[in-house]
Amino acid sequence: MMKAVTVKAGMKLPWGTRYSLSLLILLSSIIFLCNGQDYGTPTEDGAGGGEPPPEMAHCNGIFMSYSFGSREREYPHVKNVTAQSWEFKATAMIVNAGKEELMGWQMFIGFRHKELIVSATGAAPMDGDYHLDASNGTTFIGSPNTDLKTSIETAGDFTQISTNIEITGTLFGVAKSVMPMPKTPKLINDGWECPAAKRKG
Repeated sequence: MMKAVTVKAGMKLPWGTRYSLSLLILLSSIIFLCNGQDYGTPTEDGAGGGEPPPEMAHCNGIFMSYSFGSREREYPHVKNVTAQSWEFKATAMIVNAGKEELMGWQMFIGFRHKELIVSATGAAPMDGDYHLDASNGTTFIGSPNTDLKTSIETAGDFTQISTNIEITGTLFGVAKSVMPMPKTPKLINDGWECPAAKRKG
């Protein structure tokens, strides 16, 4: 059962040009339209998961989300909350909802609960091999799908315009009543700018 979601979206900004005030206001308006929550995500085969988030329909850039799935207490069981480890599962999603292909996508997730990433399908860590210390965040890159094509050139084929990252790992120091969400997901490719994330749940 999905517990909570953080969503991020991006828009490509051209470099080396001067903007008038009106253009900056227009770009800000477009960027904020890309924000949203996840109400069910398409699977990699383009089916299931429910309807795409309504905000994605208004996004003309890169739509991103992080959904915390579940956690189970790991051994050894200890009374000290900060020393107790938890196995967790989460899903991150990145979708190209724009007009420009995203080459070599790089998605940073700002983990902050002493996470160790044990495995992730649909992506590879840029910062090392599994098991990976992600306590200060980590960057995922496409593997095997390194580039995200546009819906226009693929007739809306989600296998080519999106990637779901199924994450399994361990986290520490979080009471059972606390939802261990990261600070934010963020697109770190050059030339893209992301607004603040929205949370649901």
